[in-house]
Amino acid sequence: MKPSEIIIAIKEALNLNRAQIMHIYSLEDFAITIDRLDSILKNRSKKNSANATYEELGVFLDGLIQYKRGLTKKEQNEEVILDNNLILKKLRVALNLKEFELEIIFELADFKISKTAIKDMFRSPTHPKFKECANKTLKAFLEGLNEFYFDSGEED
Repeated sequence: MKPSEIIIAIKEALNLNRAQIMHIYSLEDFAITIDRLDSILKNRSKKNSANATYEELGVFLDGLIQYKRGLTKKEQNEEVILDNNLILKKLRVALNLKEFELEIIFELADFKISKTAIKDMFRSPTHPKFKECANKTLKAFLEGLNEFYFDSGEED
């Protein structure tokens, strides 16, 4: 999935407005303009739409963790490669999702995945049972997340 698609899916699932997203970026001291954000959030078929960078997605996810959990920012000395597994991990942390909630989210998307496979996606990449999170798995998670928050009626 493209970074913009992920940001849009999270925005819709969590019912975030533009001001909240700007605040999320500001929590990470990331300067993003309203125009840039609007172009990222714009429908891909519309003129002047733009794809977010992986840096913008990563900063958004880190800011989302602070926004939802109130965690303080840590200093990072090394550059982290943002992949589907890390996106899933950051969303799990930000939303404080438990294992059974992850299962429910995948079920809401009608995505068949075992408990073991879910656990394996959260393992260290060096672990022998590590499982890479495929694009279709991340997409299903984001779809299920939308249903999960829609059904719960949670507003943040």
